[in-house]
Amino acid sequence: MPRYTYRCDACAEYFEVFHSIHDRLTDCKCGSEGSLKRVPSLPFRVSINQGPQKPGEVVREFIEDTRREIEEEKRNMKGELDDI
Repeated sequence: MPRYTYRCDACAEYFEVFHSIHDRLTDCKCGSEGSLKRVPSLPFRVSINQGPQKPGEVVREFIEDTRREIEEEKRNMKGELDDI
């Protein structure tokens, strides 16, 4: 059975449900009726490349991006602590 992601407009919760492709949920667990919207999802990752990549290139880029994000977050947190 396929897995679908839904979002409730009333409580803003996201959740996943397994059901038939012909079924469609409309009522949320929070009790609101007709508030569920199915969230579109891609079954694959879309990648735009300028040419063939070497093995491990995507992983290396991900690691470098993550390191930059961590360093930026550290600087932001240090700045917040300095303000105290």
